[in-house]
Amino acid sequence: MKDRKRLFKAKDYLVSGKDFNVLWNETKGIGYTELPKGINLEAYYDTDEYISHIQKPNKFFDLLYGTVREFMLLYKHRIIKIKKNKKALLDIGAGVGSFASFVKSKGFDVIAIEPNSKAREICLEKNIKTYKSINYLPKKSLFSIVTLWHVFEHLPDLKTALRDFSSHIEQDGKLVIAVPNIKSYDACYYKSYWAALDVPRHLWHFSTKGLVHLVEEQGFVFISSHPLWFDSLYISYLSEKHQNNNFSFIRGVAIGLYSNIKAFFNQEYSSKVYVFKKKLFSGEIQ
Repeated sequence: MKDRKRLFKAKDYLVSGKDFNVLWNETKGIGYTELPKGINLEAYYDTDEYISHIQKPNKFFDLLYGTVREFMLLYKHRIIKIKKNKKALLDIGAGVGSFASFVKSKGFDVIAIEPNSKAREICLEKNIKTYKSINYLPKKSLFSIVTLWHVFEHLPDLKTALRDFSSHIEQDGKLVIAVPNIKSYDACYYKSYWAALDVPRHLWHFSTKGLVHLVEEQGFVFISSHPLWFDSLYISYLSEKHQNNNFSFIRGVAIGLYSNIKAFFNQEYSSKVYVFKKKLFSGEIQ
């Protein structure tokens, strides 16, 4: 990636305690985590604390997170809601299948993609058809919607992934991507301590401009974006903990709320959902 510069070194607070360089390309509006050669990324997901794989929370904050998650499932369903009798959805990086199970209950035909074997087993226990990789899908399978909830930033080859998604989306189908926003107030406030960097698991760090341009380059049209308000509260709380600050929960909530207030005017929310439509090319019928 040309025109890159180092923003800072960020620590992996979840697993290893190691530092990783976060590099930035201002022209593209995209940053990335510099990885040492030979790194085994799977080892950096091997922890019971990884929130997307929590099945039965046993701490106060995890219980609070679970309550918020239920509200956000309704919100996400509202974003993807479509008026079709046959609604097929592919959820990439489904974790333990919370979203996939919810939309299945709302009438969607759902297939999940989840590389983690333990999480995949839980999805299967919930009667969700689940594959390890998109490469295992039948080649002719098509979906009304493909969703990635805080998954896109984990993928090593973004352009190839987008082409793969496109090949499984109907002509009038949608692609929904939720990612952290490195231009948000809380990101700028916490800098290298910003928990949404989540190095080295987050390989990429996006601005709105960078994410939209990248996806549109691969044959999609940007339709809309939607804020994920609670993310700023959770991320700010974790960022306060990274700095070992007293009253981390209260301080985090205060910074997160202020970030949301700022974003109300400039749309730079801590995390955003981006909705794209598959582009129609010449010769195709809407």
